[in-house]
Amino acid sequence: MEIIFDKIFRALGYLFIAGIVYFAWKTASDNAEGGKYKTVLWKGFLLCAGIALFASFTLGNPTCEEQSDPVYGGCEQYADDGFEPTIKQRVAHFAYYMTLLYIPVVIGALKKR
Repeated sequence: MEIIFDKIFRALGYLFIAGIVYFAWKTASDNAEGGKYKTVLWKGFLLCAGIALFASFTLGNPTCEEQSDPVYGGCEQYADDGFEPTIKQRVAHFAYYMTLLYIPVVIGALKKR
C-alpha cells in the first residue's frame, strides 16, 4: 500500500510542476505582446533567478535544538532532521529551478515575437 501512495504523490508532484511551468509560459506569452519580449525576458530572468536562489538557500538546513545566543543567533546543537548541503548541491538545486522556470518564459516570450 505504501508503494501505491508513493507513486500517487509522485504523480501529483509532477502535475504541480507542470502547472507551474504552464503558468510561467502563459504569463510570459501574454505579456510579450506588442514587441515587449525583451522586457519580459529580462524581468522573467530576474524573477526566476530570485525564486531559484531562494530555493537553493533553503535546501536542507537542520533545525536548531539549542541556541547559543538568543539576540544574535547561532546554534550550539542541531537536530538530526536534515543535512548541511555542499556548494555543489546548492548550485545544482539553483540550476534545476532556473531551468524549470526560465525555459518556459523564453519559449512563451519568443512565441509572441
